[in-house]
Amino acid sequence: MDNASEASNYSSPENSPTPAVRKPPRADRPCDTCRKRKSRCVKEPDQDKCVLCVFHRRDCTYLDEPQRRKKRKAEPPANPPGPSEQPAASGPSPKKARTAATREASKSMSNGKVKSLLDRTLGLHRTTHFKYIGPSSVHEEHLLEMPQGTPGRDNDDVSRVRRVDNVATFLSRSDTKTIFSYEDEEDLEAIEAIVHPYGPALVDLYFRTVHPSYPVLHKGVWLEKYARSFKEFSPPQLAAFYLLAMDWWEYDHDLSSKDKPDAGALLKAAMKSMTAVLHRPKLSTVQAGLLFLQRSGGDCWVLTSQVVAVAEELGLHLDCTNWNIPTWEKGLRRRLAWAVYLQDKWGAFIHGRPSHINHSTWRIPQLTLDDFPESAADEDEKEGSTEVETGRLLFIHLTKLTKIMADALDILYGPDQTQNDRIFAEHGIQGLLELVKPLVIRLKQWAEDMRPGMRMDDLKPRKLCSNGNLHLSYFVTEIMIYRFVIRRLTTDTPPSLREICREAGKVRLDRAVRFVETLRPEHLQAFWWFAAPKSLVLIRTYAGLLWATSNDDTEAEYYRQKMVDFQWSLKVRSKGVGFVTAAIREMDEVPIDLDMARSSSAPSVKRQFDDTIVAATTHPIEGSISHGLPSVPMSMDQSTPQTFEAVYQEQDFVPPELDPQLSFGMLDTVSARQIFMQDVNHGMFYTDLPP
Repeated sequence: MDNASEASNYSSPENSPTPAVRKPPRADRPCDTCRKRKSRCVKEPDQDKCVLCVFHRRDCTYLDEPQRRKKRKAEPPANPPGPSEQPAASGPSPKKARTAATREASKSMSNGKVKSLLDRTLGLHRTTHFKYIGPSSVHEEHLLEMPQGTPGRDNDDVSRVRRVDNVATFLSRSDTKTIFSYEDEEDLEAIEAIVHPYGPALVDLYFRTVHPSYPVLHKGVWLEKYARSFKEFSPPQLAAFYLLAMDWWEYDHDLSSKDKPDAGALLKAAMKSMTAVLHRPKLSTVQAGLLFLQRSGGDCWVLTSQVVAVAEELGLHLDCTNWNIPTWEKGLRRRLAWAVYLQDKWGAFIHGRPSHINHSTWRIPQLTLDDFPESAADEDEKEGSTEVETGRLLFIHLTKLTKIMADALDILYGPDQTQNDRIFAEHGIQGLLELVKPLVIRLKQWAEDMRPGMRMDDLKPRKLCSNGNLHLSYFVTEIMIYRFVIRRLTTDTPPSLREICREAGKVRLDRAVRFVETLRPEHLQAFWWFAAPKSLVLIRTYAGLLWATSNDDTEAEYYRQKMVDFQWSLKVRSKGVGFVTAAIREMDEVPIDLDMARSSSAPSVKRQFDDTIVAATTHPIEGSISHGLPSVPMSMDQSTPQTFEAVYQEQDFVPPELDPQLSFGMLDTVSARQIFMQDVNHGMFYTDLPP
């Protein structure tokens, strides 16, 4: 938009008489709903209802009298500050953040003033991308204060500096100077053509099912941009949005009878455009990557690594509280920073990889409700929607749980186990129990802080419930800790202490299995994030560990049957449930080919397990193939109480008799494979033997 067109949006003071005090015409007034939300009321041409009332299927009324407004202070200039301009000393009050976010995000989007909305942002500028300048980079801070640009040189070729506070500085560059930028419009048209004419229905699906529990978008900004044109988005962001919404295609009454768009073609177009936008990173790039990763079967550690790198390019690892950017962007940045943190930490856990994020460099404050622009007023009244209020609490509580899990991952699963080995050598299992006692106490406190509405039985009529994500993550965190204890138990462990530890580990397995058995349709059809499938696989893996280390045949048979029951519970719940189907598929790929059918005939499973380790260590099998798996220790407190009472009601659940040879999808025949384990330098190796 040029200056002339922008100026045309305003009337000249000299040519306009001072109007008399009167009630504004309806065309200039916000409707009752937008006034209550303190949001800009935007109407499309030839529409009687505003954009938000149309989306929420509400009556667009003008019954309430307008309230007198207080005089506002002058706003900062729309253009980004130059190198010599100093940012504001402090940001607005956190209590006003939520209402100010929606107001700032939408107040400029009518009358053609789109420029003032996005051009003041740091991560969503329409034609420019910004990269954070680190303190040790090639850019010297003293030189950044000097005038920028070269006379006679195209401005698009010049990198400009934007300082957002006294410390953080960003380098901006035009998008047109990056590779493939000219293909954006073509890619957007191709993406929209694939889903046409179902784009608006998919938008509705996404904000009903995904967004309340995974708030990585700004709903108000998204809807208003989409109402104008799909070309206002980046290609991978729009494609990822559609792809994730399509996971609920059959769930929508109108869409279920239609042919689903070609997801393969959409994914191909999305990944092609994702490669291009990595060279001009914006917040939309992070959003696209996160949405790709949440799709059923879309989890990818390499893509997670790229998302973390882009987030650091954008300065998401820094506290933006006092930055000179719009308030609504600050809230969006905080939510995105935590979403990236969750993705990295849980990805590192379930993939067994080192985390990319260091706590000392990611200085992001804890989320508050003020960081979320939506509230109860934004609830969708349609059947099958997810509650917005509960979704915000779930996301905040998950970030707090993840901090505990991440600390446990560093302490118990870190690459340097020297300290743990020393403690174990000097004090035995009791020393390791003391090591993790603070983690267990924090986990207990986290459970006690759980707010009303976050339990599994907190169901609302005709509403989806996403609470399962949080509870499954909790159970897997418990299993992470107790899994370490079971691994560290030896024949030298005092029998009484060994019995206590194994019984505590058994309780955790029973609770996790019961959790799955009591999932209702309201839970299963809700949004489950990327870690859910592998979390279910970890429960099965943990049961296999308890079986392999059983003391006698009776105990071994108990865990064998527990795995049969668990596998059956997943199978009967997998129809139309993507994360359960993905879990079953991954279980077939996990190398736990232990012959459960032979447990009852063995003299002692634990003794057989110990003998196997000795045999594999002293007599390696010639010609065998080894697959390295990390042997990572874990601990617990032997006196740990139940961290919170289970709210999962028992059901009359009687699985049918299954053939043990086919129970787990692990063996084609009983004698197909034998597994030996080698304990070599803290590494556990599975050795495949030919039948």
